[in-house]
Amino acid sequence: MSSASEGTVADARAMADSPPTAIMVGIFLAAYLSWRPSIDIMFTVSDLCLLIGGAQLLVRKHIPLEPFGLLSPLWFAAFALMMGGLLVSSLFCHDPTRWIIVALQYSVAWAVLPFLLMGHGAANTNRLACALLFGVFLMELIGIIVYFTYSGSFEDARATLGLDFLSGSGRLGAFATDANWNGATISMALPFAFYLRARRVIGLWQMLVIAGVLFYALLLSASATAFGSMVVAILFFVLFGDRRIRAYVLGGLVGIVALGVVLNAANVTLPAVFQKRVANALEAGDIAEAGTFEDRLGLAKDAWQRVGDHMFVGVGVDQDRVISPAGAPVHNMYLLLWVEGGFLALVGWIAMIGVGGVIGFTALKRDRLAGALALSVLATFLLFSAASPHMYARLWAVPVLLALAIALHGGEADLRRRSGRALSSRRMRALRYARG
Repeated sequence: MSSASEGTVADARAMADSPPTAIMVGIFLAAYLSWRPSIDIMFTVSDLCLLIGGAQLLVRKHIPLEPFGLLSPLWFAAFALMMGGLLVSSLFCHDPTRWIIVALQYSVAWAVLPFLLMGHGAANTNRLACALLFGVFLMELIGIIVYFTYSGSFEDARATLGLDFLSGSGRLGAFATDANWNGATISMALPFAFYLRARRVIGLWQMLVIAGVLFYALLLSASATAFGSMVVAILFFVLFGDRRIRAYVLGGLVGIVALGVVLNAANVTLPAVFQKRVANALEAGDIAEAGTFEDRLGLAKDAWQRVGDHMFVGVGVDQDRVISPAGAPVHNMYLLLWVEGGFLALVGWIAMIGVGGVIGFTALKRDRLAGALALSVLATFLLFSAASPHMYARLWAVPVLLALAIALHGGEADLRRRSGRALSSRRMRALRYARG
């Protein structure tokens, strides 16, 4: 059998072994955090679907033994180190039961989901990425429509639409329950639009419409971190991607600039909430004017002082908010883990991120598109981890894990097709040579 035929058969088998519909739906709804029975319990409709899909994978015996390939032992050892540091520290605090709850959440996000989202092959992983992208697109489209049509009060919006779908300051949180989290979701989803178009999984007009909706929703979220993350993600794609992705990204930027010129000529300005929280800071060149930067910086300074007293044994899970003078946890994942779980927990988290970085940079050697996607999503995640408390909500894990899954085997189908075409070309040359 020829290599081209083998590639066709392999693709057919991959489609036959497609991920369960429940997994697809779970990914589609990963960012819909308000879709849960109680706001006090982090168990969403997405989680339910993913667990049902995981049970189906178990029945099919399609659970990958090594979701991160050769780096799987390092990933799970780092995860165990992080959770172990939090456990030891929690045993010495007045409420050790909080560790059980948080450990369960982290385990679902970073230890269980890899077995459900990875190892599906190139074609099916691209389908999973489409589910994520279209799920975020639909959420933001609904959010934009509601933003400009809803006339009720803030309290009515919370009761009808969910926690902070529209914040009291007029920011768009959508179903992500928080404007900053919504901005993070958009920033991590946008690179998938460029990637899937470059792979010709979605059409050019689909990419343009999706990118336009996501960009405008990001403006309505008025998140300085999200806006900066989007810029970094685009820069990573331009820096690490191939000619195809550079063309799409640069074309998209030209389109945005052109649209901005047209809107400015028509006296259409930026959303007022974005102008107030982000644009003014950019124009003034002073990041201190961006959103709640000063408040978060104050929390970080307080947490850094506590690190000195809890270098190796932390204060325990969820205890930083208890001992903080501000009554709130530090919005920095690294400092939070160090304060609550000690140095070992911090090392475990950094090691997990390091595994992701190794996968992304390694992918660049064999598939620049997949590597660029992984690094851009990971860069966005890194920026938000420096501005967020505990990150076990599935809206963080799903984009990162899908990007890493694509980096591990996202270009297999393209490689098979290229090898098949190369083999056919060699055969044609040999045939012409034989005929003289």
